[in-house]
Amino acid sequence: MPGAASAEPRSIRAAVPDQSAALLEGVVLSPRLGIAYLMRPGGSIDAVNLASGKVRWRSDKAAKPLALIGDRLVAQAQGRGGNALDLVFLDARSGVSRDSVRIPLPAGVVASVVDTPAGSFRVRAESVATDLRVSWESTGGVAQGYLPAENEGQAPEMAVVAGQAVLDLASLTVKDEPATRVAQSAALAGPALQELSAPAVKAQGRQLLSADGRHVLVTEPVDAAEFTLYRHRWTLYERSSGARLGTVPAMVSASPFVVVGTTLYHTVPAHAVRREGKFVENPATLHAVNLKTGAEMWKIAVRETAFRGPFPP
Repeated sequence: MPGAASAEPRSIRAAVPDQSAALLEGVVLSPRLGIAYLMRPGGSIDAVNLASGKVRWRSDKAAKPLALIGDRLVAQAQGRGGNALDLVFLDARSGVSRDSVRIPLPAGVVASVVDTPAGSFRVRAESVATDLRVSWESTGGVAQGYLPAENEGQAPEMAVVAGQAVLDLASLTVKDEPATRVAQSAALAGPALQELSAPAVKAQGRQLLSADGRHVLVTEPVDAAEFTLYRHRWTLYERSSGARLGTVPAMVSASPFVVVGTTLYHTVPAHAVRREGKFVENPATLHAVNLKTGAEMWKIAVRETAFRGPFPP
């Protein structure tokens, strides 16, 4: 599977935007290439065909997709020891590892790819002219999810250390010394939905933008049976023309999404359902839905970065 790339479907390649879009931490979609890059359980990256949901290639050289820069996927590797952020550059089409770089970090900062009870590490990568700007943020100091006892007052504040490094994209060398600072609060938020203050399409309900800004999701609650998971209805529109693309039932009021052609790609959070008297846990997943028919085309589990316990006593 590594290094073997299948042909790109014409239905995905035609009339799609060039830019990639992040739906979750570790989930990057490229409509231009027809690929979704996913942070998978177990610490690898899968490149999934947007049309079929099939894995085109898999790489264990890195664990967390960050951004698509030209024909290179910038990804974070699992920590290899020492105070450093390890970045790997993979060929976006084949998954072949093309280069890597280590960015020094201050003492005590751990570049974890997922959150831990002790804190979190966030990193963003973006191209600026001929450079790659890498911004990172480490939040820690106390256990995440800490809830003080009634007589303890407010929960202690988390210590935030942030930094930035600029790399030359041609040589992948770090320019100057990476800058580091102590911040008052976390600033590198994960991918989020932007809710519109003024309607972009003629429809009732909350309106939210897709991750690439090209489509609008109108969400509204629906009357549902007591035990159904689908308590919301999404209607998708093209932002520029206002054309209605289709309607799908949903578990949550909204989640990050992208539309390519007539296919909706969206994330579903981890959840548990009761079946035959037992709770069944379902991981976070990326779904592809045909907006013409409302039918689910495929889904695949993705690795969540949020820490959900167990917490220390």
